[in-house]
Amino acid sequence: MQIEIARMERMAERGSSLLRLMQNSHTPILDLLVRESIQNSLDAAIDPQCPVRYDISIKEFNKEKAVRHFDGIKDKLSTLFYENKQKAIVIRDWNTTGLTGPLHYKFIKNNNFGNLLKLVYEISMPQEKKEAGGSWGLGKTIYFRTGIGLVIYYSRIKLPDGSYQSRLAACLVEDETKEETLLPNNQTGPRRGIAWWGQQFENISTIPLTNEYEINEILNDFNVKPYGKYETGTTVIIPFINTSKLLFQNENGNLSWWHKDIELYLNIAIQRWYSPRIDNKYYQYGSFLIPSVNGMIIDNTNMEPVFSLIRALYIAATRGIDFVEDIYKNNIYVKNIELRRSLSDKLAGRVAFLKADKDTLKMTVPHNKKSPFDYLEISHIAQDYNPPIVAYVRKPAMIVNYETDGKWTNGIEKTDSNEFLIALFVPNSNNAVITENERISLDEYLRRGERADHSSWNDLMINEKKYTIVERLQKNVVRSINEVYKNNNEEELQKIKSTALSRTLARELLPPFGFGHLPSPRKINTDGNKVFSKNRAKGKLHILETKYMNDGKAELIFNIDIPFNAEMLTIEILVDSEGNSKISGDEWEKDDVIGTPFPVEIKSLMFDRDYEGLDINIVRTEKYGVKNFICIKVNDFNGEIKGKIIMQKNDPIIFAYLHEKLHFKRS
Repeated sequence: MQIEIARMERMAERGSSLLRLMQNSHTPILDLLVRESIQNSLDAAIDPQCPVRYDISIKEFNKEKAVRHFDGIKDKLSTLFYENKQKAIVIRDWNTTGLTGPLHYKFIKNNNFGNLLKLVYEISMPQEKKEAGGSWGLGKTIYFRTGIGLVIYYSRIKLPDGSYQSRLAACLVEDETKEETLLPNNQTGPRRGIAWWGQQFENISTIPLTNEYEINEILNDFNVKPYGKYETGTTVIIPFINTSKLLFQNENGNLSWWHKDIELYLNIAIQRWYSPRIDNKYYQYGSFLIPSVNGMIIDNTNMEPVFSLIRALYIAATRGIDFVEDIYKNNIYVKNIELRRSLSDKLAGRVAFLKADKDTLKMTVPHNKKSPFDYLEISHIAQDYNPPIVAYVRKPAMIVNYETDGKWTNGIEKTDSNEFLIALFVPNSNNAVITENERISLDEYLRRGERADHSSWNDLMINEKKYTIVERLQKNVVRSINEVYKNNNEEELQKIKSTALSRTLARELLPPFGFGHLPSPRKINTDGNKVFSKNRAKGKLHILETKYMNDGKAELIFNIDIPFNAEMLTIEILVDSEGNSKISGDEWEKDDVIGTPFPVEIKSLMFDRDYEGLDINIVRTEKYGVKNFICIKVNDFNGEIKGKIIMQKNDPIIFAYLHEKLHFKRS
C-alpha cells in the first residue's frame, strides 16, 4: 500500500496530541476499547429488527508477510519486532452498514462526510444520529493507544446501486516528539506523526483499496477472513499488541482470574459495560447485541451472575418486572423518577434495584464467584459493610458508570457484608427538555453533558440558563431507594451512619487503609451499659467518629489505650508515593522529591478532659513549617485517653494516613 504522510497545516492535530485527546486515566485501555468499538458497531446497525453481531479476537500473524504491505515503514517494523509471530486484536461486526460514504474529500456532497472519512481520516467529528453513543468523535483514539499506533480498517458495504464493495485502509498515529519514530522524516518543517496507507489518488493523496484481490491478500497475511459475498460490516485490526501490558495490574497485587488472560478479560469487560443490551430481545430502541470473544458467544446463559442481574434490572426498568427471570423477580423494586419542571413529561425515568445476597450472586460453594466489586473493578476493602452500587445508562444501554460514593449514592444506607444493594437508573430517553429556543430529547441533553470518555453526566448551560436535571435525577434516585429500605431502628441507623461517615472520610480526606482502627466490638453488661471488650489492642489509634468541616477540614474523634511502661506516643501523617512507599513531611518537601509544602496539616489536637502527666508537642516540617507530627510524652500515665484531631487536606488527589507509634521506657 502507498503511504501518505500528513502534512503540517494550520490548526492541524499532531500525533502526540491525538494520543492525549481522551483524558481518561481511571479506566483500563481494554475497557475503553470495548466501550468504544461496541458503540461504533451498534451505531451502525442496519436493521433494528436484527441483532448486531460483534466479535473481538486475538489473532497471530506472520510479521514478515504483514509488514511488506506498509510502504515507508516496513523495514523499521521488521527491526522493531524480533519475533516473527506477532499478535493483533481484531474487532469485527456484522449486520452493520460498514464504512460508507465518499472515498475522498473531493467526492463530498452536501457536507456529507460519511462513516469512512470520519473514522479513518478525520478527528472530532461525532455521530450525527441523536440517539448514537458517540458525542465527541474522540473515542476512536483508543485504537491508536492500544498497540503501536497502527490501525487497519477493513469494511464491506452495499452501494446505492445495490452492488457490494470492499474497502481497506490503514492509519498510523505516533508521538512525533520521540527520537525513535516509525515514519520517515523526509519532510521539511515540523512533523505531525500521522500517516495513511491505501491506493494513490491524484499524486499527493491516498484513498482506501477497493480491489478485492489486494484486500484479500492483506487480510490473509493478518490471519483475518474476508466478509461473505452479501455480508456488510467493519473489521478493525490493531497489530503488534503487547498482551502483558494491556492486562493492567492492581496496586495491591490481588488479581482476579480474568486478569491473567486477555480473552478472559475482554469477556468480562464486554459484560461489565454492555450487560443491559446483551441477548436482550426486549431492547426497545433498535438492535440488541450478540457479542463474542474469539467466536465464543456471550449470552444470558453464560454471563456472570452480577451482570445477569444488571441486565434484569434494565429489563425491569424498561419493560416491567414480569419480563424478568424468576430468580430476581421477587426482589426487584422499580420506582418512577419524576421531575416537576424542565421536561414535557414529568416521568424522567425509572430506577430498578434490589438487595442480592451471596447465594443469589453465586459467591458461595460450589460456585465461589467473585463479589460485585471485583467484577466491576471497584476498590472495596471494608469487611463489615458494603456500599451501594448505582449504575446509569442512556438510550444505547451502555453503562456510563458504576457509582459507590458521590451524588448518586449519598444518603443510601450501607448493607452488611453478606448483602449487596445494586441499582440501575434508565432515563425516559424520548422525553423532551423544554428550553427557550429549542426542543431536545432528554437523551440528547444527557449525551451533550457526557465527558468525551462517556464516564459521567453533567448538567448544561443552555441559552445562558443553567439546568439542573442531572442533579435532581441523582437526588430522586437516592430518595426512591431510601423510601423502600428505610431503617426504622434508630439506634442501628445511627450506627450505620457513623460507620459510613468514618469510611467516607477515609476515602475522601485520607486513604481507605492505615488510618487508625475502628473500635473493638462492645459487650453489654448486665445493667445494659456498653463497655469495651477487654481484648482491645493497646497502643492502637481508634477512630470513633468523623465530622466534615469547611475548607477541606475534618474532625476525627479518637481514643487510644496507653499501656503500662510507655514513655511516648507519636502520631505522624504520611502520604502515598509511587509504588507502595510512604513519604513523611520532611521527605516530601525536599527539592529532589516534591519540593512543595506538605499537603496535609494538623490544625489542632484536643483531649476531652485533662489527663495528668501528658505533655503534648505538635512538630512542624523543617522547610515549610507544616504541622504534621504529634509527640505526646505520657510519663507515668497509663489507661484510655480520648480526644479529637482537626486536620486539613490541601491537595485533593493525594492519599494520606495517620501512623501511630509507642515508645517504651528502657528497662
